[in-house]
Amino acid sequence: MVLQSIRDRLTGIIAVFIFAILIIPFAFVGVSSYFTSDAVNAVAVVNDQEITSAEFNQGFQNYRRRMQSQLGTAFDAEQFDQPIVRRQYLDQMIDEELLAQVSQDAGLAVSNERLAQTIRGVPGFAVDGEFSSEVYQASLAAQGMTPAQFEADVRLSMVLNQFPVAIASSAIATSWELEDYARLQAQERTFKAVLVPAVAEQAVESAVEEDVEAAVAAEPVDEDAVVAWYDAHQAEYFSEEMVVIEYLELDASRLGGAIEPDEDLLKARFEEQKNRFITPESRLVSHILIEVNSDAPQVDVDTARQVAEDLARRAREGEDFAALARENSQDIGSAAEGGDLGWIEPGYMVQAFEDAAYALTLEQPISEPVQTGFGWHVIDLRDIRPAEGMSFAEARDILLQEYSAEADERRFLEQADRMVDIIYEDPTTLSAAAEELGLQVMEAGPFGRLGGEGIAANPEVVSAAFSDLVLAQGAVSDPVDLDENHIVMVRLKEHLPTALMPLEEVRDRVVASIRRQRALDAASATAEELMAALQAGGEIQALAESHALELVEVEAATRDSAELDATLRQQVFLMEAPEEGGQVTQVVEVSDGYAVVQLEGVTDGVLTDEDALRTQAYKRRIANASASEEAMGFLRLLRAQSTIEIYEDRL
Repeated sequence: MVLQSIRDRLTGIIAVFIFAILIIPFAFVGVSSYFTSDAVNAVAVVNDQEITSAEFNQGFQNYRRRMQSQLGTAFDAEQFDQPIVRRQYLDQMIDEELLAQVSQDAGLAVSNERLAQTIRGVPGFAVDGEFSSEVYQASLAAQGMTPAQFEADVRLSMVLNQFPVAIASSAIATSWELEDYARLQAQERTFKAVLVPAVAEQAVESAVEEDVEAAVAAEPVDEDAVVAWYDAHQAEYFSEEMVVIEYLELDASRLGGAIEPDEDLLKARFEEQKNRFITPESRLVSHILIEVNSDAPQVDVDTARQVAEDLARRAREGEDFAALARENSQDIGSAAEGGDLGWIEPGYMVQAFEDAAYALTLEQPISEPVQTGFGWHVIDLRDIRPAEGMSFAEARDILLQEYSAEADERRFLEQADRMVDIIYEDPTTLSAAAEELGLQVMEAGPFGRLGGEGIAANPEVVSAAFSDLVLAQGAVSDPVDLDENHIVMVRLKEHLPTALMPLEEVRDRVVASIRRQRALDAASATAEELMAALQAGGEIQALAESHALELVEVEAATRDSAELDATLRQQVFLMEAPEEGGQVTQVVEVSDGYAVVQLEGVTDGVLTDEDALRTQAYKRRIANASASEEAMGFLRLLRAQSTIEIYEDRL
């Protein structure tokens, strides 16, 4: 249904938050689907493994939403609809699939303990800084996922990250690379430069700032020059393509008509959802694990149980449980911590372990050996945190707020459904829907593809306004989300295509550009004259004084010298080094004109024993660059060794 996306929105933000924390750059949303293709409409086949159109389109839409969130008003919807962008995203998916396949072949895995630790560390699953099993379950349920599905996706993302991490951690900086990097990065240059500014720049700026008469009076420009410039630079004088739109806005917060629930209804909801308002009893436990597979020979199972029984006996007789765990536990994740598993709640551990842990008392804290799929556990109960809950009076405001939000959403969805139905009956007008729903047809614009003010500042609205449906077909757009339970539908009122602006409209800009170019030409000519004089044996300081130009003298400029013009600094470090005792002169372009540079000396950077911090920083930079190149090389190798077929016409 058209408004399905509206309903889905209620939980979408939570999903993005969870995955943004957990999913490594090489494992995007939906990685588990790489192993369950429907074998229909593949956009690519990677070693017989298909990437379907559905997977690609879902992943690409998630990618666009992430980029819109990151770029804000700078997001260009049209740019992200280009075929080249879709192809680049498909290449990413192919790389992910290749990583998934090689990780499987290599037998890479993630232990249950490490997986649990990662999930426990997600802030979105915590309440007051502590992992909440209820929040975890509820968050996944809101996404239509089971814990098993979510944990499988997280486990896979962690597996896929192992190759890139291993490559990155193996990257090093050789001594030669370090010395060469230091030689260039810490290099110092001594030079003098005569600055030759474009003297008409101020006149150009004043013309731009509408002080046109003063600029024109400064240097007349004849009509022939204006026409010639305009004809030669017409691409600079096209107007921006713009639109004016009409739109209907539906906002749940403005609908009104809220119904106050009675107390009996709120109390019934409290009873139904009592577990939400009660923090279950949690227990601080440690354990010792003696590993044995559940399908191992019975003699191995019995032997492991006897070892566990002996350890349980020793703990009851007074030996330090943490010391026993450090010496004997085969749980890599907790043995070094004395077997500490932290606070656990119902539903957190496997059932047999949980039943045994909750059967213990502080008077008898050591369990008998408990068998799970991992082996035999001896559990030590260290503390108990009783259940805590809220009374109805304490929870009433929360229940009332939730009830009101649900009622607002129901009214909103009813109105949104009706608005869409009416508009789809006649998609060329907004008037019928506005009249029936008591809404006002509003107007925005003109604005271009980069957006405008008000509603036109929303990238999705701009995208809809310039979509083929609205711009070319003249129809009303699909609903556009502005916020939770807040949508608009837009219709084109006026299209202002790009066009060459008449000369009279841009005459001031043309005159300003001519003056600017004349100033640059004059500055270039002066700089060349000074250059010739220097090469003929002139002295740079005397030449600067005779032309009333600024002379810059720098003894030891570095690549980070903030006091220098950035363009001048960059150009100086691009010049060839002079021979010993000699000089190199060159005319370079700078931000406000030209400069005649006399490079007198270059001192290469070196690292000494006192430069420990700088040495470490350089090593990190080189290693990071090497790691990136090696990771890309690894992916190129995988591609070269694989069979990849891409169906361009399905993108």
